[in-house]
Amino acid sequence: MIILLLITFILVNVTSRLIAIDDKQISNQAFSVTSSYFIDQSNNIKLADINNQQQLFTPVALNEIPFELAKHTYWIKIQVANKTNQSLPLVLYADNSMLDVFDIYQPNKTYGIKQAPIHTDLLASEKGKYSLHKVYPHLAFDLRSKQSKEFLLKIETQGPPNVPLMVLNNDDFSQRMLYAQIFYGAFIGLAILMAMYNLVLFFAIKDKVYLVYIGYLLSAFFVLSSLTGFGYFIFSASVQAFINQYLLFIDYYLVIFLLVFTLLFLRYDQQNNKTYQIGLVLTALLGICSFYSLTLDTIAQTKLFFSIQPIFYFFALYMLLRRLHQDFSWAKYYLLSWVPLFIGAAIQPLVLLNYLEYSFITRNAFLFAILIELTLMAFALAERMKRNEKDRLNDITYHISSGLPRKSNIESFINQLIKQKNQDFKVLAIKPEHIEKVSLYIDDAILTELYQKLFYKLSSLFQFNDKVYALTEKGEKICLINNNALMIIIDIKQKQQSIDELIDAIQQTVADNYQIKSIKLPLSAVVGISVFSEQTKKSHQLINQALLAANNAESLHQKWSYFEDNSTKENTYFLQLTSELQSAIENNQLEVFHQAQIDLSTLRVCSSECLIRWNHPTQGYIPPTVFIPIAEDMGLINQLTLWVVKTALQQQYLISHDYGFNHMISINISGKDIASQHFFTQVIDIIEDSTISADKLIFELTESASFAYNEQSLSLLEKLVDLGITISIDDFGTGYSSMSQVSNLPFQELKVDRQFVENVNDDRKRKIIAEATVKMAKGLGLEVVAEGINSQADEDTLRSFGCDIGQGYYYAKPLAIDDYISWLENLDNGRIKQAVQGEFIPAEK
Repeated sequence: MIILLLITFILVNVTSRLIAIDDKQISNQAFSVTSSYFIDQSNNIKLADINNQQQLFTPVALNEIPFELAKHTYWIKIQVANKTNQSLPLVLYADNSMLDVFDIYQPNKTYGIKQAPIHTDLLASEKGKYSLHKVYPHLAFDLRSKQSKEFLLKIETQGPPNVPLMVLNNDDFSQRMLYAQIFYGAFIGLAILMAMYNLVLFFAIKDKVYLVYIGYLLSAFFVLSSLTGFGYFIFSASVQAFINQYLLFIDYYLVIFLLVFTLLFLRYDQQNNKTYQIGLVLTALLGICSFYSLTLDTIAQTKLFFSIQPIFYFFALYMLLRRLHQDFSWAKYYLLSWVPLFIGAAIQPLVLLNYLEYSFITRNAFLFAILIELTLMAFALAERMKRNEKDRLNDITYHISSGLPRKSNIESFINQLIKQKNQDFKVLAIKPEHIEKVSLYIDDAILTELYQKLFYKLSSLFQFNDKVYALTEKGEKICLINNNALMIIIDIKQKQQSIDELIDAIQQTVADNYQIKSIKLPLSAVVGISVFSEQTKKSHQLINQALLAANNAESLHQKWSYFEDNSTKENTYFLQLTSELQSAIENNQLEVFHQAQIDLSTLRVCSSECLIRWNHPTQGYIPPTVFIPIAEDMGLINQLTLWVVKTALQQQYLISHDYGFNHMISINISGKDIASQHFFTQVIDIIEDSTISADKLIFELTESASFAYNEQSLSLLEKLVDLGITISIDDFGTGYSSMSQVSNLPFQELKVDRQFVENVNDDRKRKIIAEATVKMAKGLGLEVVAEGINSQADEDTLRSFGCDIGQGYYYAKPLAIDDYISWLENLDNGRIKQAVQGEFIPAEK
């Protein structure tokens, strides 16, 4: 504000002085000026003919000569009379640096036609220095007491048609030149500083808006250098003449850069909406017009440019006002910068085209406007940088997708408590139970919406609870950690509510059915707690311990637990096991076992389920229930699944080609496999390398994925089916699976879980559930597999329900490949015993 006030004070002071000079010229008592003019529209009249055209001269005030935007020759007679008793040093001055001809004759009474002009050749130079007459077309002369002088001026211009003519006292003329040079020098200095400043910002931030602004500065520099004539002080005469020739072409790019700058500065490029697209189209049209204008003469170029220029200025203003309407308050300086720009951009052409009265202020209105605009733009860019920094900090402290506070907030708060030697706090991690498995089957948008709903419900619970600390400047008390848990910090000095009561309130708040889009998610909360100690006094340690405690709480009845130190050893063991599992995969130290699947109609072996086994070199047999969850949690499950597929297909080749069994294989895949974007192509590569037909392959999707799905997973399943692979839903009847969801997914086989099959004949409820499940699946056209058949009675009962395939210890336990082939060879033509009816016919794929 101080800078703005200082600039305003200087401008007001200088303006008042210049107005005084202009008023002095109008009401001058020291000398008088009379004038008349004649316009040669044919441009053919010579100096010798002027004596015969005296009657065509029209008397008029010097500042009222009607210059037009046309290629005419103007002949002007000026008579200056000294009314004082002393000699006057005067200057006849034309305030237009773009004149093509400015010849001054001092005629005798008969206008001698051989008399040479006393001022001519606007580009005359001496020893490399260009005449000031090009920048300030003028003639200095002395007028003795009571003397009068008459001058004849010949003026031609294809540039701005306004040619302000005036007779000034020499001191006033010198003062006008001085002020003009000061203003232009200030513009040059400010433009250089702004260009360097923006260039540094561009290389530092890589934001193209600063580069575009440099383009705007350069365009403004060339335009003003040409209009004011000061370019002759910087460039050679030929270079400046070239700039003058293409001035209107440069004017187009002044507007283009301004338009693009507005789009980028106001971040329309990030929205890519209709306004942004219209802006790009208008920018392209301006570029086309700029090159089209080169085919026109100067007058046509001028008319075209000044007729379309307001359209683009008003569109840029519309973009600004539209953004401000959206509460883009940090653009206030940019809005203010448009005020002088619009005023200057409106006044300048009106003066140059002779539609507005000339004065030093109006003549240089655009220069003044650019000076003020550049100053305000410096503030606007600073505000933009400040806002960008604020946005950057916001990105650090808040998740972009959900808008929820990040982990960094809780880390900073814990560090602050520790720095203040405050150890009376606990860290609580709140997780929806089994959220890792649930997240496999819903897309990121649904998961984000879920956490947003949980965040707002829990925030309402904690709003007036002083036991829960506020973690952010906005007073938010919850942070989202690792996109799968919410976390709070409680003050244990506050005694109004016990930890048990608080957790109970959390669990009751979370225990609700969340309807998100078309999916209804039944949720319950698990809570993990970590406590500050001398061994655990780092923020990341407390956060990780709370998360580990929450994971452990899933297996407890009360669904919450404190972190215990002995779990550290367990975690170390799991990490070591993860490393050894990866090594086992890479070195083929795992095995694939086969458990036979029997067609219940023919009692023929039709397929086998491939089960992975790990015989650790030092620890012995490690159950899949131990290492498969580790593979899923540690990101190895996809690598493990692909190893099983590759190994199983190699063994299938052995079973079918080397031993001639008509046989299929069934392989378990994880939800994380179908969530992988490369899984499909990886499976295709393995199948092609194996030479096994895809229709001999069954994929059993574990964890009952039918309760929810996303578009990517559904698309992958459909592509696997199109490839010929049978898709089976495993362990049906557990978890979240439902028949309504199965009917919407491309499953062809349903596998009834063993808990509904074992001893099914002896348990009335189990029998009813198994029968209903089989008949519903058959009604949907699915092939049904029952696992866990352990007796003849189980087999007979499942067959009576219409079950297609049986699997269990009644037929065979899982066997290594060599043992499995030996078992197959000992069968009666591939049958377990005498067939009951018909031949095995696989379900349609």
